[in-house]
Amino acid sequence: MAAMFNKMVIAGVGLIGGSLALDMRRLGLVKEIVGYGRREQNLRFARKKGMIDSYFLRESEMPTDVDFLMMGTPVRAIVPLTAAFLPRLKSGCIVSDVGSVKGEIVKGMEKLLPAGMHFVGAHPIAGSEQWGAEAAYMNLFKGRRCILTPTKKTNRAALKLMKHLWQRVGARVEIMNAAQHDRVLGVVSHLPHVGAFALVNVLGQIKLEGVDLKSYCAGGFKDITRIASSRPELWRDICLLNRNAVSNSLGRYIGTLQRMKRWIDKGDGRALESEFARANAIRAEMA
Repeated sequence: MAAMFNKMVIAGVGLIGGSLALDMRRLGLVKEIVGYGRREQNLRFARKKGMIDSYFLRESEMPTDVDFLMMGTPVRAIVPLTAAFLPRLKSGCIVSDVGSVKGEIVKGMEKLLPAGMHFVGAHPIAGSEQWGAEAAYMNLFKGRRCILTPTKKTNRAALKLMKHLWQRVGARVEIMNAAQHDRVLGVVSHLPHVGAFALVNVLGQIKLEGVDLKSYCAGGFKDITRIASSRPELWRDICLLNRNAVSNSLGRYIGTLQRMKRWIDKGDGRALESEFARANAIRAEMA
């Protein structure tokens, strides 16, 4: 099959961007891949492993013949960095992203890009606490959901192309309104990350004489706090860009914890067991 793109730039060659590059190269979906980022060591590694053919470190070095720009940077950098690239982007270029927040990004990109350049918001739900090109691997997206968030302004041909791209790398593509996406991810992704960071910090705050609590953390604690190893600046940006949904979810979580605390304080075992049983049932229904 002929390549879908001639020259692609990936801004942010990390777990998602690097894995996408590996799959697109393996499948022959692109002829040339150029990387952009802040850390030259990471870009050198990506080139050595065949994710990219070349790289650049300054926005002014953006190639002028790019037909696909994939933004894989932290979410708050996506729109301003695209603006820095804009003078060197040619008409017809498709711009997409892999950000975990969509509403503000979609709004900003549609305001930024001129006629003839097409943005399609995307979020492959395949992340982890690992980052950088070293974390990337082939077939990361196989069987994973990828949410596309078009609007009435989205170019239909560009949307069709992005849908086909994610399907080719193995993802299950779903179309969703950007605001709905942010509400969903605010519950199932952003809230758990905030919770994991908080739980680990509680561990750090509690002092018992002669005891290093960290050395007693077994599988359960490590499992539910694994995502607290994620990049702090990335999750700072996600929380701030999706603040309404995260705040709402966090408020509900805090209310639930406060209710459970009251039952524990009162010694109300029946209420606690009922709450735990409800959680068991919901957990069993998860896909």
